[in-house]
Amino acid sequence: MACIALITGVVFLMFWRVVFLGQTLVDVAALNNQLPWGYSAGPSSYPYNRRDLTDTYVTRDYFVVAAYRDGEAPLWNPYTMAGHPIYADGVTRVASPFLLFYKFFDIPLGYSIARITELLLGAIFMYGFLITLGAGPPGGLMGALVFAFSAHSMLHLTGLGWWGGLMWLPLIFLFIERATSRQRYNWAILAGIILGAQFFCGYLPNQAYYPGAIILAYVFFAYRQSRAAHGRAERWRAYRRGVGMAAVTLLIGFGLGATQWAPMLELLKYSNRRIIGAELGYIYLPPWYAATMFFPNMFGAAYDATALRLFTALGVSHDHILYIGIAALLPLGFVIYARKQVEDGKRRDQIIFFLLLAGVALVLMMAAPLYVRVTRFIPLMQVIRVAVRAGVLFLFAASALVGLGVDLLLRSRTDAVKGFLRIAKRWIAAVGAGLGLVAQSCWIARYTGFAVDQAGSGRLAFARRSAAFLAFQFFRFDPAILIPLALVIGVFWLTRQWAAGRLRREAFLFVLVGLLVADLFWNSGQFNSTFERSRVFPRTQITDLLRTLPAGRVLVTPSDIETNRKAVEETGAQKIIAPPNTLLAYQVPTVTGKNQQFPKWYREFAELIEPQPYMSHVVFDRSQSPLFDLLNVRYIMTHDAAAPLPGCELLRSAEGVSLYENPKVLPRAFAIERALEVTTHEAALDALKAPGFDPRNLAVIETEREQTERAAREKRSLLPPAEAPQGGPARGETGDAAIVEDKRDRVRVECDLAHDAIIVLSDNYYPGWRADIDGQPVDVLRANITMRAVRAPAGHHLITFVFAPGILRLSAYASIASGLAAATGLIVLWARGTGTPGPEGGGHALRQD
Repeated sequence: MACIALITGVVFLMFWRVVFLGQTLVDVAALNNQLPWGYSAGPSSYPYNRRDLTDTYVTRDYFVVAAYRDGEAPLWNPYTMAGHPIYADGVTRVASPFLLFYKFFDIPLGYSIARITELLLGAIFMYGFLITLGAGPPGGLMGALVFAFSAHSMLHLTGLGWWGGLMWLPLIFLFIERATSRQRYNWAILAGIILGAQFFCGYLPNQAYYPGAIILAYVFFAYRQSRAAHGRAERWRAYRRGVGMAAVTLLIGFGLGATQWAPMLELLKYSNRRIIGAELGYIYLPPWYAATMFFPNMFGAAYDATALRLFTALGVSHDHILYIGIAALLPLGFVIYARKQVEDGKRRDQIIFFLLLAGVALVLMMAAPLYVRVTRFIPLMQVIRVAVRAGVLFLFAASALVGLGVDLLLRSRTDAVKGFLRIAKRWIAAVGAGLGLVAQSCWIARYTGFAVDQAGSGRLAFARRSAAFLAFQFFRFDPAILIPLALVIGVFWLTRQWAAGRLRREAFLFVLVGLLVADLFWNSGQFNSTFERSRVFPRTQITDLLRTLPAGRVLVTPSDIETNRKAVEETGAQKIIAPPNTLLAYQVPTVTGKNQQFPKWYREFAELIEPQPYMSHVVFDRSQSPLFDLLNVRYIMTHDAAAPLPGCELLRSAEGVSLYENPKVLPRAFAIERALEVTTHEAALDALKAPGFDPRNLAVIETEREQTERAAREKRSLLPPAEAPQGGPARGETGDAAIVEDKRDRVRVECDLAHDAIIVLSDNYYPGWRADIDGQPVDVLRANITMRAVRAPAGHHLITFVFAPGILRLSAYASIASGLAAATGLIVLWARGTGTPGPEGGGHALRQD
């Protein structure tokens, strides 16, 4: 309990400004660079490279919380990109139990408290896992501290939801260890239950690596047990048992979490998201980044935009870093050095497994250029372009090795420690020599003119930019270089004093833990800045005005980050305006947006207006197009220094932006009599590209042949465009349609039609939408590539669109069935007595030579 209390105290000490002052970890500095909410913050030179947090993750929490408070399920997001299935994007975590924090705190504070709680629970779970392995309290403490406060942990604490899933990994492997050592299926079931739980809390691109690690664990320990078995039959029994336990864990886990991952796979099938590293570049950790084990900021401090763009010369990017603390390198190195001398076979197998897991993770991160081309053939990998996310496995394995290494170090004989120190001394000398060589090379490159931060691509440009970047660090005083060197020398001297008997065990441990905490605190200072939470998406004049105006979508232009910056330079404005998703916090509907996955047909529609260079964004620089009118773009937001928009009415200029109204906008729901029915998606795209296409008089309907034939039998009075009179019926002759109820997952349209017609709703089409007319089900048609529509007969009707995805219902059945199977299995196994713990392994001292 003392160690858990210490871990809790360290977490509170690290984030005391959040816990005691109510500040937030949400990066206000990024928001200060954006209008209108950063208007009062003055000029900003912020490099704007943490936009994922403010533009994506926090804004989604605003949406989810608002949906639950309004009594709605957060399944469909109508506020960005004309709507998309947010429950299926693998990131939003609409069912995470950590959303309960918003019952007690506002979103900026609740978001921070939730992330800190995940970190704390992850550290406690890691401590318990290491204690279960037999590491002892000192080892459990140091392993937990590394797990929680390494540079990787701090870098990703507030983004991507990594810790929501990573926190469960120690518990999963705790139960796997129990299952393999005691050969009991009930522990495999418990591991599956925890695997299912993490699907609700974590980040799907990370979660894709967990099943691989689980399979590796079961196969490895089955192999080790088979080697100790007598006879072929017993060996095969060990293999079958390992495979069976792995299957139980995975089936239970995937079954329980089906509602979280199955919709994502369905969306992937319809999604624009096809990130294939061989085509678009990939993010990976180059082998020379192993230097960050010693020097965390050698390749750029946290959120260093210069370092993040360094690898673009090669068409790639990168993530960093591997720093786990200098004091942690001592037990990590020792466990590698002494692993063959461990007498206890069980402990030796544990060490070998975690070394294997860490090695596999490093290969996944560093060898991306070798295997990334294969990912095009793996459906799930098509959505994961950041191979370095396998770093969660490296962090977990390294933390476990640190914990086991501390225990091994404290139990070792003096001569073993002295032998390790002799090798460590050579490593320290090599590191120092390497650092000197790099510094000398950088100086030479700078004085010869080779080190130049120039534009361009290719290996030469990359080498010159890298040399310029590194030379800058060696031509100034940088504590990020000197402090780790001092810590290396200090830890070496401390261990030498202990090995020589000049320092007691307790004092050695106390100083070692103190050095680790101080080191990680020093390094984490660049990651855990806090801010006044009232400045996160504050009320503004423009957003207040938009909430009071008649309904209509908003176009922000320019909305691409680069052209936004260019517009700032050309107009003399100080800041960019409302990047994608940032209006989501105000529930203002827009036609731009950012999402890892969204229906591909919306991107195809957007490309009819202008090219879309980003796979996860829809952004526009144009301000006018007939297709904007069709999308119900009623308001246009732009820089107040920009030229007036022709044909639009200026509503207000305030806070650095101007808001215009588009007089040519079409209603969000309207009736149209003329339709062109096509049976292929390509034909629909060609029709919208045709020069004479007029969305006010013609709807392009994409139907299956069976639907077309059924409509013909029902004698729908839909004239093809070639037979229609020129100009078509005037608006209002067909009839009127108006939205009478507008919810996130339900839209009701009231119409009064003089003729049979098609009611078009300019919201994104998706297979999960259902519709009825006066309570009678009807087909939802795809109109104009990306919109929803229904055929309606003449007369007065109420049309209801409801988002009720079948995949969610089916996956819910799978989750319930898995839960029942897990509960039944546990009850039956424990009733039979197979849950009784088996014998544990013995000691694990080093062999005496």
